[in-house]
Amino acid sequence: ALWAKLLHAVPNSQLLVKTKGFSANDVQVDFSKQFERHGIPARRLKLVALTRTTYDHLNTYNQVDIALDTFPYSNTTTSCETLLMGVPVICLNGQSHGSRVGMTLLACLGLEKLVAQTQDEYVAIARSLASDLGKLSLLRQRLRPL
Repeated sequence: ALWAKLLHAVPNSQLLVKTKGFSANDVQVDFSKQFERHGIPARRLKLVALTRTTYDHLNTYNQVDIALDTFPYSNTTTSCETLLMGVPVICLNGQSHGSRVGMTLLACLGLEKLVAQTQDEYVAIARSLASDLGKLSLLRQRLRPL
């Protein structure tokens, strides 16, 4: 529901989700229906199955402007790859170790401003970053050399 709320807050945005399960069409349909229940049409979702090579996997990040960390369990490896590829990650901080990894990674890079403490703040950070392309571009340029 939170990602659907975010898509409503950022008109014309799309959500790319990549997972092994999307190799099956019925899984894609079921996933899309979850968003449609929240008023998000399937055309705003880009559902991608796993890629064959590491190059293709990392190249997928070239289709992403802003990454959304999962919750309540953070994407440790995926977040590291995302940042390596110059894509900022927004995370929702939690109380358990698994839900604080994103915050730790971002804090180490001086990117605490991308850490939300509430769901509303998560949406607000994404909306703010998506609506300021100059700021987003500068952030992306800064991330790659780190």
